[in-house]
Amino acid sequence: MKLSVTPQTALYFTELSVYFVSSWPPLKYKNKYHKFLFHFRWWLAFIFIFLFLLPLLNGLYKHQNDPLKMINNTCLSAAAIQALSKMIICRMHWPRLKMLHRKIDKFINNADELQNKYIKKYIDRGIIFHGFITTSMYLVSLVFIIEPLLQSRPFPTDSEYPFVIKYKAIHQAIYIQQICALIFISSALSIDFQVAVLLWFIGIKFEVLGEYCERVMTDDDLNYCINKHQRILWYADQMKRTVRFITFSTVATTTIGNLPLAVKFRVGNIVANAATELFIYAWPGDNLIRTSEAIGWRIYKCNWLNGSTNMMKNLVILIQRSQKPVTITINGFIPNLSLQYYTSFLSSTFSYYTTLRIIFSATEN
Repeated sequence: MKLSVTPQTALYFTELSVYFVSSWPPLKYKNKYHKFLFHFRWWLAFIFIFLFLLPLLNGLYKHQNDPLKMINNTCLSAAAIQALSKMIICRMHWPRLKMLHRKIDKFINNADELQNKYIKKYIDRGIIFHGFITTSMYLVSLVFIIEPLLQSRPFPTDSEYPFVIKYKAIHQAIYIQQICALIFISSALSIDFQVAVLLWFIGIKFEVLGEYCERVMTDDDLNYCINKHQRILWYADQMKRTVRFITFSTVATTTIGNLPLAVKFRVGNIVANAATELFIYAWPGDNLIRTSEAIGWRIYKCNWLNGSTNMMKNLVILIQRSQKPVTITINGFIPNLSLQYYTSFLSSTFSYYTTLRIIFSATEN
């Protein structure tokens, strides 16, 4: 049984998942308080995560001879660094993100029957995956938060502070700060789906354009499709200027060595989310390549044989342009964000994990 979710609900869920880090700029501030609250949330999250990271790095240094604590601190440090970097990038690109989201909002609110058909298709395709992964990111934080209550541990993490914690008030303040930081990190990691929405939206635009291309009968119809194609390419270029800077990270291992079950569970969730994170980008990125390339084939299906010479010339130009698909690349880092790249990444990662397991097994023996 498929979930029935409206486009507005899907967008709101994504916006809500990143609420705590203010990465989704509102289309319009309701009042001065709304604007202040939006900026205040960003600064609060940034400060809390930064103060969360420093003791983790200190703990990483002090626990060099404790592989278990090193793995825990490495995972959380990588997640915190990733969260901070994404928050900074989103803040730097707020104006562009606001423009991109406004285009999506306008498209959804004014969608016709054909456009709604593809919007629904894409929502049905990704809603379960989107909801499950977003929820799991917050569940990871929940596991960290409640574990000290079940075990004899003072804090959710293995952080090391440069002072002795003697007073209960200080202990409670640090505990609350770590809880808030973990929630903020979960929200920051959910920015991945905010980016995925931008990628999926361009895929929808290309698919709708493909339908129009197949219906071309006259020069005016073809010119309309060419203009639409140019506008989509412009939007894609604006999107790429932001998306390419939002990085991903993969963090440590959980099945290496005979670790306690509780540690395997919490670190395993982080590793799973980190591995899944690239897929969140690769899936819509691969779809973007496929749909942008398909424009050439779909315009070729139109009734061009009876068209004018000028129509045939423009058709050839459109076909040639579509042979250069829209891709997300980072020079020297990601050659082409696609499912093919994702599979090669997984292959390398599993080889790395296997090597680490052998090393840890040899150490234990």
